[in-house]
Amino acid sequence: MMTMIDQVANQNHLQLIKAMLPYLPPANQKNLCYCIKMMELQNISAFYRSHTCCAQSLGDSCSAGPAEILSDVRNYCDEGEQAVIDQILQTLSMLELYSAMAQSTSDATAFPNSASENSTSENGAFRDSSSLNY
Repeated sequence: MMTMIDQVANQNHLQLIKAMLPYLPPANQKNLCYCIKMMELQNISAFYRSHTCCAQSLGDSCSAGPAEILSDVRNYCDEGEQAVIDQILQTLSMLELYSAMAQSTSDATAFPNSASENSTSENGAFRDSSSLNY
C-alpha cells in the first residue's frame, strides 16, 4: 500500500524501475538507486509547486483526530504494532464514551428542578400505589 506522497513521488513508472533493480549488476544498482531517489524528489517538488491547492488540502488533515491518524498509520504497521494501535483505539473509544456520559451527567445536573420534579412525581405515584392493600 502506498501513501499519497508515495504515489506522487513514484510517478514516471519509478516502481517498475525499482522492480528491475535486483536484476542489474551491483555497481549499476547503486547509481540507479540514487537516480530514482532524485527523480522522486523532483516529482514531489513539482507536485507542491504546481498543486498548491492540493498541497493545502493535505494540510487540512492536520485537524484529524488521534483515532483517524492512528487508523491511517495502522495500515503500514506489522501485526504487533497493529495490535498496540488497536488497544489504543479501544482506549480512545472508551474515553470518548466516558466523556459523553460525563457531559450528559453534567447536563442533567445543570437542570436540577426538572430532574427532581420527574423523580418526585414518579416516587409519589409509587408511594401511592404501594399504600394500596391487595
